[in-house]
Amino acid sequence: MSMTPAQGQTNVTATVSQLHSSFAEIQGELKRVLDGISAGKILESFDILSKVTDAVVVSCEALGLASERPFVETFNRGSFWRALNHCWLVALQNVSAARSDEDRLREEHIVHLQKSVVHWGDALDKFGLVDYEMGFWEADIMDSLDTILRSIRKEQAGDGSTVPPMPRQSMP
Repeated sequence: MSMTPAQGQTNVTATVSQLHSSFAEIQGELKRVLDGISAGKILESFDILSKVTDAVVVSCEALGLASERPFVETFNRGSFWRALNHCWLVALQNVSAARSDEDRLREEHIVHLQKSVVHWGDALDKFGLVDYEMGFWEADIMDSLDTILRSIRKEQAGDGSTVPPMPRQSMP
């Protein structure tokens, strides 16, 4: 069965519309993360941020993020990546703003986030998307996570000693 030009255009329009919808949904979730951070809902916010990042990584090609030429000409990939990365860095800078002890990130949360960040970085690296200009800022995010983990461990030790950062390892 062959497609008429009108049918092909409809499919492209539907795809563009779906992409706009997907990016709007992602932006909405990033706003939810920042609102949650402001409200002291740290664990909930990092759960949302992790799910959004995972969805972006898994759907990177379908979203047109892995291509030099995006499906949607008006879409600015650099701005998208900056928004995602800034959300991560702002959230990490405000982990101490937890409204209660139950909302705080603990060592196991940080270790899990570190493993996830390395996994996402490994997945995006094959597209050249672990880059400060165009992609995921794995190194900056890992540096922040390392600092937070050292602080947590120092607090747990209670003796003021310095704890070395976790070694970075690629996930299998």
